[in-house]
Amino acid sequence: MAKDVIVVVQRDALPTTKESLDILLISTTGAQPVGVYRDVESVKAVYGDDGNTPNSKIVRKATTLLNQGKTTLAETLVNKFKIVGFEPPTASPAVAAAFKIDFDDDVFAFDPPAANQKLYVRIGGDDKAVVTLTAKVEIADGAKLAAQFKGATFSKSGKTYTAAVKGTVVTFTATEGGSTDSIPERIEIFLDEAMSQEFVATGKKTFTNGKDVMSAADSLIETIKAFQREEDNDWYYFMTDRDEPEFVKALAKFAEASEPTEAELGVGVEDHRKFYMGQTSDLNFADNTARAAVIYTEEHCLNEEPDASYTGNVGPFYPKNVTWKFKRPQDGNAAASEGTKLITLPRLTEGQRDQLSENHVNYLTEEYKRQYVKEGVCLNGEFIDVVLGGDWIAKRMRDLLYDILLENANVDYSDAGFGLVATAVLQALSEAADEDHNIVARDQESKAGIFTVNIPKYADSTEEQRRNRVMPDITWEALLCGAVHQVKTKGVLRATL
Repeated sequence: MAKDVIVVVQRDALPTTKESLDILLISTTGAQPVGVYRDVESVKAVYGDDGNTPNSKIVRKATTLLNQGKTTLAETLVNKFKIVGFEPPTASPAVAAAFKIDFDDDVFAFDPPAANQKLYVRIGGDDKAVVTLTAKVEIADGAKLAAQFKGATFSKSGKTYTAAVKGTVVTFTATEGGSTDSIPERIEIFLDEAMSQEFVATGKKTFTNGKDVMSAADSLIETIKAFQREEDNDWYYFMTDRDEPEFVKALAKFAEASEPTEAELGVGVEDHRKFYMGQTSDLNFADNTARAAVIYTEEHCLNEEPDASYTGNVGPFYPKNVTWKFKRPQDGNAAASEGTKLITLPRLTEGQRDQLSENHVNYLTEEYKRQYVKEGVCLNGEFIDVVLGGDWIAKRMRDLLYDILLENANVDYSDAGFGLVATAVLQALSEAADEDHNIVARDQESKAGIFTVNIPKYADSTEEQRRNRVMPDITWEALLCGAVHQVKTKGVLRATL
């Protein structure tokens, strides 16, 4: 029986925290655990002159990242970011692949082969990788068997392997370094050329693949990937303390490769896409790469850290879509006596400005005594805000879908269930079109977002999809803001119910 008196108290929901760019600064002057920083003093405690891992560039980047209050048009400033420290990246030479056999010393299934007996050894089950030996002595144990391999060779996948012997161990090493096709870890020894009479000799077989020559820049990329796998992948927008063109290009390519393809997503690859902001003093810098933007300055001005200044000036708008063009990054490291100072205007000829624009490299310019950054683009010419906006839609849509799946005991495989899943798409696109985000364009009269969503019906599903509870794809298309360019973005949402 219900009670006569029931009291229910409802409290206002706590205000949601405003989204911001998940920024990571990467230091390469020494190993340092990843940490969250909110002010310059805490950065100096670790990366300052008296810190555990001194790095003046990281201190300057943090300083100017936080100190954009005089020229930014945003209502807030960057108020936190992560920093991680890695050991200085170094180049490494190529390493040769090796196939090692450690014979058991006293396990033979047949009588020991006599001196002068021919032995035919098939490596990895490959009829083309056969070593022919002639026993010099009676082979009574593993050490004597191993000794017969000294200097023997075989070829596989374009590489020649030569044997060295120590005790019961035979090590075939490729004569050239570099990675190669794997060799199955098995051998067969025969007493006849037709390879019908097998001589069984047991032992452990191990294949170790080689490594290609690795530049210092590629070494840094491998370190970042290991950091993602083993420590922290909860970051999105990153900068480093390396300005050399080979590093900037390698980091840009890493960012571009971070966005999984539809096929990769289909086989379970998680979406942890990244965005890279770099800086260069190379007037000829060019690298047609997505998901990365670079700002130019003269070499003696690199210590102003314009990449961090630019980020601190425009980044606080995120997730609201704004153009990264026409912005005025402040030199946050300038002395107070200098007053409000922008990053230094590079001395460029008209031809040099044209070249930077053609290569999609951003730079500070001055027109009619007004200084601002052109062109607000990635290295492949795509606008920075388009990339960040598209990434926000993908993340928001995914988060909303997981909310639906986790908050409902069951999502029916039916038209109603498909419609419920589609609300993740509709809500994400509607939010992207609101005034807080401004990513998707709005109809001038109705103020509704300009997008279309195609929601499948149960009748559209195949028998196999029903058996595996995979609903047909929801496809969508939206017109992005800045419609003077008529830029559209398209997508697919795929769900297993």
